[in-house]
Amino acid sequence: MDRDMDAIRKIVLAVKTAEEGVEVSSVGGLNDLIFNYNANLLIEAALAEGRKLESGYPPTISQVDLWKLTWAGHDFADAIKDETIWNKAKEKFIKPGVSFTFPILLEYLKSLIV
Repeated sequence: MDRDMDAIRKIVLAVKTAEEGVEVSSVGGLNDLIFNYNANLLIEAALAEGRKLESGYPPTISQVDLWKLTWAGHDFADAIKDETIWNKAKEKFIKPGVSFTFPILLEYLKSLIV
């Protein structure tokens, strides 16, 4: 499965707007497989804090719960909240055949905010 930056954006914004103490374990419009995979990537990238539950052999992610964004996660959320800015970034970086690293994407998003 590939990383889905639109799904990641939806998940980050959902965690940012969730009430304190409420875990985010799904987002409307995303099926469980896509949510769990991309939410786990947010934990691995240290953008969010949460836990993953695995089952089966080989282990597969059966559920991910996120409860807060990290400092870097908040920076990313602030950079992606504007739909116009997000669409500009997608046009430039997030398309087939274009390779990018997350720090480069984040710096580009920040430059559009100013």
